[in-house]
Amino acid sequence: FDKLLVDSAEQKAQFDKVTADAAEYKAGYDKLLVDTAEHQAQFDKATADTAEYKAGFDKLLADSAEHKAQLDKATADAAEYKAGFDKLLVDSAEQKAQLDKASADATEFKAGFDKLLVDSAEQKAQLDKAAADAAEYKAGYDKAAADATEYKAGYDKY
Repeated sequence: FDKLLVDSAEQKAQFDKVTADAAEYKAGYDKLLVDTAEHQAQFDKATADTAEYKAGFDKLLADSAEHKAQLDKATADAAEYKAGFDKLLVDSAEQKAQLDKASADATEFKAGFDKLLVDSAEQKAQLDKAAADAAEYKAGYDKAAADATEYKAGYDKY
């Protein structure tokens, strides 16, 4: 009977250790779930911020395109006015030279604006890539959260 009591005490001690270990593992998984949820919230915020920045860049690009159209029209108008002035001012070389200079300046300004549009398009492409990368990372975090929830359910069942 004494041996039975000793064996029972040893088995209870072993069971208590297994129970404590299981509780420790469960606490670890619970912490992992909390950490994963926090990381997912931070990642969701970063994704939302990226979308907001992209929307800003899209608006900038749309505004730039509108300004380019206005500048193109102004350049076309300047060319038309230049032709009219050239016809009217055939005898005035000085006035014609001034108009030529204004037209060259407008063309130079248009070239600078065209470069701004190209640069804006490159920045938009970089932002689009960052948004795609953020979505890919978010999908990875979502999968990790789902896996952690599944593992936690397994441990909770145990």
